Formats: sequence, C-alpha cells, structure tokens
Amino acid sequence: MQTESFYLSTPIGQIQVFCHQNKITELDLGIDDEKSFPPHLKTTEKSMSSFASRVKRQLLEYFSNALVGFDADIQVKGTPFQRSVWDVISSVKVGETLTYSDVARQLDSSPRAVGNACRANPVPIIVPCHRIVSKSGIGGFAGEREGNNINIKYWLLEHEKSCQVKQGRAGSDIRPAQTPAMSLR
Repeated sequence: MQTESFYLSTPIGQIQVFCHQNKITELDLGIDDEKSFPPHLKTTEKSMSSFASRVKRQLLEYFSNALVGFDADIQVKGTPFQRSVWDVISSVKVGETLTYSDVARQLDSSPRAVGNACRANPVPIIVPCHRIVSKSGIGGFAGEREGNNINIKYWLLEHEKSCQVKQGRAGSDIRPAQTPAMSLR
C-alpha cells in the first residue's frame, strides 16, 4: 500500500492527513492551498482506503465532540526524546493541560526541549500538543507564539472545554477511547 492523503475542512481550517500502511504518519494544520501538494498523493473519496475513511470519520467526530477518542495507529519519525515527550502528551486527558515544565520534570529535561519536541510533533490533535502550555500563558503552537497557529491552539482548548461542559463531565473523568499505538518508521 502506498501513501495516501486527504483533505478535511474543519473549524480550524483545512487540514491534510497522510496515511501509510494503515497508520497515520502526518497531520498538517492550516493548509491554505490544496494545489500546493503533489496530485499523486491526493486520495479521492472513491479511492480512499477503509483505514483513511476511519481516520477521516474520527477527525470529523472530534471536531463535533472532542470527547471522542482516536483509535487509529500512528507511525511517526522522531528521536527517542521526542517520542518520550509525545508519550507523555498522549496521556493528557481532554480538557486538561500540563505546562512545558510539568512534562520536563517527568522526563528530567528542560521546558525548552519539551517545547521543541512539541513543535516537531507530526500528528497534532491526535498527539495533543495543544494541551501543553506555558506557566505564564498559552505558550506556542506549531512553532509560533502568535498568529493563526496560536488561534488554533486556543480554539482546540476551548472546543475541548466546551464539549466537557455540554456533557457535564470533568476532565479527570475523560479518557480517549484508546490511546493510538505509536511506532517509529
């Protein structure tokens, strides 16, 4: 099976998802122009694999109700340290946040190193790096400290919080349906 990708219009803008061998390999946020991607990587609805269809459905469900978890496996490239950060991030429940310092303490590292690992996260939302914030504010998102990416981070956090309120559930009661399995390429 070769790599396939699809676009999805969401409340935070157009996103592109890449899948390979029944694993999510990348999720790009804030895509402005579909035409900038090679046509051979675009998957049409008709040719979409059942795995890609499932991923698309789960993402649409997340944007409708953030309490719905992801169960599709991911396959991402990263250093051992980045992967350890992503593992910690994956355990943060919907509606909760940790600071970069909190994660750094768990890994005997520095907040800056944690922030750099968050920036390198190839599957935001699924590995929810938006739930990692600064001690003094929102922090960064996707390598930016202001602009559209920060607006996306605020939106994702607010969306998750509002879904909790609608469901009448506290963050400590919410867990993803299943934590996606992560593997290196």
